[in-house]
Amino acid sequence: MSTRSARPPKAFRQLTVMSVVMIVVGLGGFLVTLVVTIPGHAKVASSLESRGVRTQGAVTRCQQGTTDENGAEQPVTCWVRFTPRGGHSVESPLAFKAARVGGGTAMAIVYDPEDTAVVARPSDLGYGKSLVRNSLDVVLLVISAVMVPLGIGGLLLRRFLSRSGLRPARNPAPSP
Repeated sequence: MSTRSARPPKAFRQLTVMSVVMIVVGLGGFLVTLVVTIPGHAKVASSLESRGVRTQGAVTRCQQGTTDENGAEQPVTCWVRFTPRGGHSVESPLAFKAARVGGGTAMAIVYDPEDTAVVARPSDLGYGKSLVRNSLDVVLLVISAVMVPLGIGGLLLRRFLSRSGLRPARNPAPSP
């Protein structure tokens, strides 16, 4: 009879699968952050900083303001109407933190003359501000920072447990 523990092999398979999934999700989040999210935000900020046109706009409507579970105010999406070069009035969405903004409120904005849907407030421009402000970037970076080491730790734990003799014997010896 084997002196090894009768731990089911299913637990080892589950640990391996969960660890590999954690590594893949972590690396995927990191790649999405590097390839899509950060460059996209940097491109918007840099295009507005390099060729953006400053003008006055007027808020036409806003979504209802919300707060999170801690009572902190969440960004509000308002639609801002402005007139770009060329004379046709345009309305574009703009997300920002605002205590009380209503229809008709005037504000300074910066828009991209090549794509008038890209609008920001002058104070919101800058790569550092957009990275810190965007919760998706932070969530993806946390996923990467936590999931990959946990997945590697799970694989190392499985290897340690299997070498420690905690894995069941594949062919137990028959009892006399």
